[in-house]
Amino acid sequence: MKSLRITLLLMLALAGCAPVHKETVKEAPIAEVLQTHTPEVMRIPGVIGTGEGSENGERVFVVFANQRTPELDKQLPHTIGGYTVVVRVVGDVSAPPR
Repeated sequence: MKSLRITLLLMLALAGCAPVHKETVKEAPIAEVLQTHTPEVMRIPGVIGTGEGSENGERVFVVFANQRTPELDKQLPHTIGGYTVVVRVVGDVSAPPR
């Protein structure tokens, strides 16, 4: 009986040390997710573009903004189509004069 308790305690201790893998189901390839969701994201004030990127070896949904504000953060979801949303502040963007 004592060995059973020790075994159970050891199993519980080892289970707490196991790495946690966050698997997110992707809705579609990133290019399709961008095409589908960019119009709605572009309606958020401060957003000036979207794109795809990579962070820690994972594809991410990039939102380009002229500045980062609490209002922007409140309106953006953490994920879109299963891809993590990353905000990149690029400032004001304009076309060069002709």
